[in-house]
Amino acid sequence: MAIATALVRPLVPRSPLLRSSYLSWSSTSAQRPASSAVRPPSPKRQARKPKPIKRFVPDEVKKFVKPDGKLLTTPQNRDFLLQHGLEPDNGRMTLLHGGPELSRAASDFSAMLAYSPRHIIHPFDLRYFEPRGHPLAPMKRAKYAHKTRHEPMWIMVSCAGNASAVVRTLTRRRLTRCIYEALHGLGYRAGSRNGEVSKVWGTLWVVVHDPVKAATQSPERFGRVVADALVKNCRT
Repeated sequence: MAIATALVRPLVPRSPLLRSSYLSWSSTSAQRPASSAVRPPSPKRQARKPKPIKRFVPDEVKKFVKPDGKLLTTPQNRDFLLQHGLEPDNGRMTLLHGGPELSRAASDFSAMLAYSPRHIIHPFDLRYFEPRGHPLAPMKRAKYAHKTRHEPMWIMVSCAGNASAVVRTLTRRRLTRCIYEALHGLGYRAGSRNGEVSKVWGTLWVVVHDPVKAATQSPERFGRVVADALVKNCRT
């Protein structure tokens, strides 16, 4: 986990309460390891050179998340992210490659699949790490701390397009459930690091561009193909 030199930019001149609000988070700056940071194991190298995905920054957080992925946050949030090895920049994820079967499944579901060996903060959760401080920040930090301890593999599914909220929600839930169930069938256990498949570590992000089309496909097949790709290509 890397962090840049703090940029002290007080929101109000001479205000002692806000003087340390802005701190710069950068993934490209010099390394400063935290003694208590959670360091995920390095994944098995994929067959082809990983291609980074296009960074997604929600409009509501663009005031404190720069186009290059740099997060401006509070000292407390910065220390928390470092301690738990959390990555706020989803632009550091790479496309998941798993052979022709995975490519067909991705096409059938109009889906983009990205992977990172790190635990990635959900882009819509970045608002809780704003530099002014958010009232729900303690709750979110507790949630992410728990996930880091008990869930080696994180799965995020997002649905785009003009489908109804019901279709998007059902598609997201079904795909998430089926991927976890497929990993479970291969020996993975959320909350445990025992067994071969539990060594799959990091974050999978599935973006479905056509939820209506995806709803006509078999989520069980999708889950099986994706789980196989994770175990074969992203296992430590």
